[in-house]
Amino acid sequence: MNFVSVNDQLANIAQIVRRAPSIVLARAFVRAYRDFCNQTRWLKVNVAGATVSGTVQYDLGTDTYTEIVGIAAVQATDSQGQKWNLQGSNSSMWDPNRGIDRPMAYAYVPNGQMALYPTPNGVYDLLVSAIVQPKSETVTQIPSECLSKYSNEIEAGALAYLLMIPNEPWTNPQVAQMWAANFRSGIANAKADVARQHQSGSQRVMGRAFLIGGSR
Repeated sequence: MNFVSVNDQLANIAQIVRRAPSIVLARAFVRAYRDFCNQTRWLKVNVAGATVSGTVQYDLGTDTYTEIVGIAAVQATDSQGQKWNLQGSNSSMWDPNRGIDRPMAYAYVPNGQMALYPTPNGVYDLLVSAIVQPKSETVTQIPSECLSKYSNEIEAGALAYLLMIPNEPWTNPQVAQMWAANFRSGIANAKADVARQHQSGSQRVMGRAFLIGGSR
């Protein structure tokens, strides 16, 4: 995943909201980027790891600029090289009395964790397609992947927010509604891309193992 400076993305919105401080512009832009990622589930990274026999829950790791907010897919590989896809599942429906076995299902556990079912009975390599977004509105670096296709839409989201801030020299609720409509349209288009599996999110495999959680 490639990262770019937030401040380098502000020229267009700065021309429209001329009197807003740079820090306000930057936070509005990241806010829109986070909202875009959260609603569309478009931005993904691959995280590699392995199971431990008898361990249900795994930490997917941390990153300086992004946070994991969901899981799109999980693939397992056994010692013989056989691969299979785990199914997303509601962990409340899992049988707590089922013994250890080859895992066939996963559930996302906030924040940035994953549970497997049945409880793994051995070591299996895992490749997790994790859904991510910028970690907070104060980050100074953001992934470039969404910007290559949806920079205009993210700018629209930032402008919609900025122009709705009350009692500022640049406040303009009517124009804000126009930008908000553009933002919503972009989110709808991105959701359609994801549904068609035409998204071009990062395919990098993070070079770190899972952090092991407690067994249960």
